This record gives sequence, structure tokens and C-alpha cells, in this order.
Amino acid sequence: MATSNTTDARRWEYVTYAPSGNRCVACKKLIKPLEPVRRGHSDRSSGPPVVFYQHTDECQAQAVTA
Repeated sequence: MATSNTTDARRWEYVTYAPSGNRCVACKKLIKPLEPVRRGHSDRSSGPPVVFYQHTDECQAQAVTA
């Protein structure tokens, strides 16, 4: 069974609000305050995971892997 990046629970943790100054990984636009986004993370070989955010609706067609 294939899953898309927008519904894959291993990629997206939950919908939340991003801290100030973050950009969407898909469209590279600055995320506005109180704008709902998906939170994801990427594991690194050393140190804590890298957290990233993506808009919930408008960027799905332009999605790229982080």
C-alpha cells in the first residue's frame, strides 16, 4: 500500500503552529504566526533530530523532501 508524503505518519508528526522565523520546506515562504503547519523531523547521525514545518494545504503540490 502506497502512502503520500502528506498522510505518512512516519514523516509528519502532527499539525501545530511553527515558532517565529521558520520557513515552509516546500514553498520556502515564511510561516505566519498562528498559521497551521505540519511538523516533521529528520534524524541525524549525531545530535538531535532536525525539525521542519510545511503548510497544511497550499504547498502539497509543490512538496519536496527535506
